[in-house]
Amino acid sequence: MSIFIFVITLIALMVLYGFITYIAAKKITTITDYFLAGRNLGLAAVTFTLIATQLGGGMLLGTAQQAYTVGFYGLFYTIGMSIGFLLLGCGIAGRLRELNVATTAEIFQTKYNSITLKKIASILSIITLCGLLIGQVIASKTLLAGLGIANEFIFLALWLFIIVHTVIGGLQAVVITDKFQVLYIICIFTGLFFYAIYQDPVSILASSFQLQGQFSQLSIRFSQVVAVLLMPILFALIEQDLAQRFFAARTKKIAISAALIASGFMLVFSFVPLYFGMKTKLLNLTMLAGANPLIVYIEWLLPRSLVALVIIGVLAAITSTADSLLCAISSNLAQDFDFSFTGLKNKLTLSKIITLVIGVFALTASYFMPTDIIYILIESYAISVCCLFVPLIIAYFKKDCKKSAAIGAIAFGLVGFIFFQINPIALPHQIAALLLSALGYLIGSFMHR
Repeated sequence: MSIFIFVITLIALMVLYGFITYIAAKKITTITDYFLAGRNLGLAAVTFTLIATQLGGGMLLGTAQQAYTVGFYGLFYTIGMSIGFLLLGCGIAGRLRELNVATTAEIFQTKYNSITLKKIASILSIITLCGLLIGQVIASKTLLAGLGIANEFIFLALWLFIIVHTVIGGLQAVVITDKFQVLYIICIFTGLFFYAIYQDPVSILASSFQLQGQFSQLSIRFSQVVAVLLMPILFALIEQDLAQRFFAARTKKIAISAALIASGFMLVFSFVPLYFGMKTKLLNLTMLAGANPLIVYIEWLLPRSLVALVIIGVLAAITSTADSLLCAISSNLAQDFDFSFTGLKNKLTLSKIITLVIGVFALTASYFMPTDIIYILIESYAISVCCLFVPLIIAYFKKDCKKSAAIGAIAFGLVGFIFFQINPIALPHQIAALLLSALGYLIGSFMHR
């Protein structure tokens, strides 16, 4: 890869994003503008930013890595995300918009009449989103290292820029840059996909089905399938960074339509990293320690000058997810907790400081976490799903919600999440904990009666 072209293109994008951030910041006067873009996002804006929240390191690098190992089963993660979007588009997205709240945790205050539960739910959501954000930081580090760019200055400069960009521009800047980043990613990777097929038309995906046997010697446990497929589905229905987009949509119809379009796009586009991951295995390309099959295949297929443009596309995918997560975490913290003890009366300034602190924390924590991207994402999903899924889904549609039921669901789910990881049973630990959470909700409802 041409390092010179890579650095120049990266700097050009930073300048562009800096200009976008400057323009967006001029429109921000309230905390609603900062976190919800004034609740005035149209269909195109919501659709692009929804796609951007998921089109990150897990989608591109993670899917390619899974495809390299288990072939077509590598689609499970993206299929899960697509089904989650589909369910949102079947009505849940519209219901979220109707609730007229700023965070999913706030639903525990409006529906279960408990500020304490709101704070507990917010903490669990923050833990999950921080795990996902750290996963994106690690994905970028792995990407740069695999290209031989083990340069701490470039890595830190990139992430400090992402953090500052989000701090200054909030969701307004994130949504605008998401449009550009998603279009860039689509153009680059769609063109690359068709070029790869043109170079080797015999090995199109149809014939790759016949070669799935080369991956079958690696057994896939039922628990792995459940985790990789089911956790993204369930988490999509309660995820703060997705819900934040629906809260910001201008109307209920826009929220629903955007979710359906995003579902179809994610499912179709997932075949791109899947194909590249499988081809790397089938061509028996050399995989060095820490390398990703997507990058290995691209370097094998393209001239060095063009590889740099594709790598920028991968980084754009990672950053489009990262800034969304960062904005969602700071939204939870700034709006679900009281920071009056700091002496800062301006909530907008406080929100920006919180965003900065969270960004620096995630960057620092990435140096102490494992490098398995999909593992980090799935385990991050699990804690929120096991504790919050049952009470939140019920609260979306039920008017008379009981506080004791929500307490039972969260308590039983958290205990189950911890217990079944330490003491495995026949069921996947995520499903066992989720069932225990449902039992806790029923017990809490009975106790209330």
